[in-house]
Amino acid sequence: MSENTFGFNELTDAAQDNALKTFAKYYVRQYKQDNLEIIDALANDDEAVAMINQILEENNYLTEAKLADMSIAMVKSCYVKILNELSARFDEDGEPVESWETWMQSEHAKLPQED
Repeated sequence: MSENTFGFNELTDAAQDNALKTFAKYYVRQYKQDNLEIIDALANDDEAVAMINQILEENNYLTEAKLADMSIAMVKSCYVKILNELSARFDEDGEPVESWETWMQSEHAKLPQED
């Protein structure tokens, strides 16, 4: 694995498109599992999250892959806003350095523990 990692906004356009596609697929899975709390909290943009979720809700009959593609086509800028806020790192091709599942577990572990 390359030692060079990049934030979303540091990627080339082609790499951003790849990162966007993998993130959208992950986002849709999390949406269907009602598990967006961490992404929502870190996104710092309630409007972007709400716009994506509205598209997903209105078209929930579609497969996850089709929902990801449709939502990117309709609200790509919302995904971009969210990805710019997340701490995820990518390789030069836009592949996440760690899987989105691992990233989510890492972010979850950082949350304060309740007594």
